[in-house]
Amino acid sequence: MADKLDWLGRHLVLIRHITVADAVSLEAYKVPPDLEDLFAGAGSAEEMAFKLAARGKHKNACELLAYIAHRRAAVWWGYRCVCSVNEELRLNPPEDIDYEKPPEPPPLPDYFNIEVPKPDPALAAAMDAALAGAQGDAALAAARADPAMKDYVAEGVERAFRAFEEANGVHPMALLKTLGERMKRDPYAISPDSPIFRMEKEMHEKLDPIRGQVIAEVKEAHAAVGIASPLIKNPKLEAHKQKLSGNALDAVYRWVAAPDGPNAQKCLDAGNACPDEPGGVLSLSAFWAFGNLAPQLDQVIPTPPGLAANGIDKVLLLCAVKRGGTRKILERYEHYFNLGLEVLTGSDNWEDSLAAVVPPHREASGPAPENVGAAGPPEPEEPPQNNGGYKRWKPPEPEPEA
Repeated sequence: MADKLDWLGRHLVLIRHITVADAVSLEAYKVPPDLEDLFAGAGSAEEMAFKLAARGKHKNACELLAYIAHRRAAVWWGYRCVCSVNEELRLNPPEDIDYEKPPEPPPLPDYFNIEVPKPDPALAAAMDAALAGAQGDAALAAARADPAMKDYVAEGVERAFRAFEEANGVHPMALLKTLGERMKRDPYAISPDSPIFRMEKEMHEKLDPIRGQVIAEVKEAHAAVGIASPLIKNPKLEAHKQKLSGNALDAVYRWVAAPDGPNAQKCLDAGNACPDEPGGVLSLSAFWAFGNLAPQLDQVIPTPPGLAANGIDKVLLLCAVKRGGTRKILERYEHYFNLGLEVLTGSDNWEDSLAAVVPPHREASGPAPENVGAAGPPEPEEPPQNNGGYKRWKPPEPEPEA
């Protein structure tokens, strides 16, 4: 966690730019507009990265590290991040999303969950008994009353009823009868002609065609570029995508072991085959980190400043937003920052990995790629090109015996 500050006391050694100003002028690093006040007067890029991390801004700290890191170390850092997210997805694969299925409505608050009262037979029987008793008492009282008084009361009640009817247009007894009939109806009944149902129907009539068109266009777009998506449940496409991504990581691993022209060209080819995956972008970043955009030519065409660093930054972004896994986005960026510190301080490098039989990205997914393992990096298929004076070292041939 950020509050542990495990990186205090460390010093970054595998970096190309010491100050923030150098990263801006030499590597085209752009200070985030919302952090200009924090960067004001900043000198050491290393101290600025730690300062960003201390404030919980690990994404910005990772971006700065990508622009100041030694390019070979930066590619290895990106490689470790891709391996990390792949391990997450192996432990907790993402769930399929069926966009053709209408989304579930959001849960209602507790105060909307009102239960309709259920009939209580015992209470109804008690009320019927009370009503029968009251009616019996009234009949007994009427039988004991003076007939003349009863006629007088009845005449007065009838006069009052007629006066009510003249004033309101309805006889009181007819009104009581109507109220009794209404009480027999469902008090919670909702009319199907309610305006809210009409509005819902009109909304679906407008949105359903648009939704169907969007789904159809997304399917066509995914099919056109060969992307397996939740909309196209095709195991063959998914397996093909994983194969291309594995090939890209193979190329990256070879380039880190031996950053020469042929391996850089292989990174370009493998990255172009899957530029939408973290492994593909990392493979392209390795090609850009080589520093020569035309390794097959004798003349060196320098890579534009910041291109490789920007690629590494996008690799981390693609890893961070992957669905599934065991970490959330912010937790992944914090983890990637710590991986970057391990690489740039020299505590994690490719030398130890080259001694393993299986490269890290193949440990959980299949056998080791050909010619990569304990025997070291593969030999290039063609002689190394003249890349700005750099030539791969080879041991001298033994002298023939006399």
